Amino acid sequence: MEAILQESHKNRWLEAGWYLALQFAEGWVVFRVKGREFSNMKPFSLGAVAAGGNLAAWNEVIDAQNRHFLSPPSQFHIYHNQWGVTPPKARIYIAYEPTQDMGNLLSTPRGITLANGDIGYVDGDMSPYSGPYSPETELFTVYQKYPSFQALNPLTDAMANVKMSFEIMKYSYTIVKTKATIKSLLVGNQKVRKYTMGRVDPNPIAIPLWLSELVTKELLSYATTVMEEIA
Repeated sequence: MEAILQESHKNRWLEAGWYLALQFAEGWVVFRVKGREFSNMKPFSLGAVAAGGNLAAWNEVIDAQNRHFLSPPSQFHIYHNQWGVTPPKARIYIAYEPTQDMGNLLSTPRGITLANGDIGYVDGDMSPYSGPYSPETELFTVYQKYPSFQALNPLTDAMANVKMSFEIMKYSYTIVKTKATIKSLLVGNQKVRKYTMGRVDPNPIAIPLWLSELVTKELLSYATTVMEEIA
């Protein structure tokens, strides 16, 4: 059993029976994976990017009906996303939610321009378009929560079409509500994949109302207390 739990901590995707803990502004929610289904999207075009330029607006990865590809269409699943980009030198920045610019080392919103684009990006050398995988591109999403992307071209020649590829594992789940199990997972007595939803500062993204009601404020408060006691 310990070998299986150790593997779950290191494996790229989660298996049925493994645990996932997501941190929201209101506290941690612990899930147990019931099943999984793989999908992908390739290509997703961001369009042309001028030399030294960036996209005119952040891209939420939607279709013509404004449906978000990277967010589950219902509350019954969690998406586990990985992404890559081409051309290799194209720099991709992520906001999650759209107002939370991730990877920013500055205390104020940085914007995405050539002058300050050396912070918090992933390019195609780090996560290639074919077979994307980088720990920095791992992204968990739940219903009503989704990221947006910005692209920067640091070269002196225009990029005719910056394209992204996505590999997505869809999980079915149950919410863990036993306090003893929650504590054992959060303090490290059992293996669990932990993931912060958005930025750590000033706060992760807010938990959606539907999930808060399923988990209950009591368990969110309990999980927060457990993590504070660890410190």
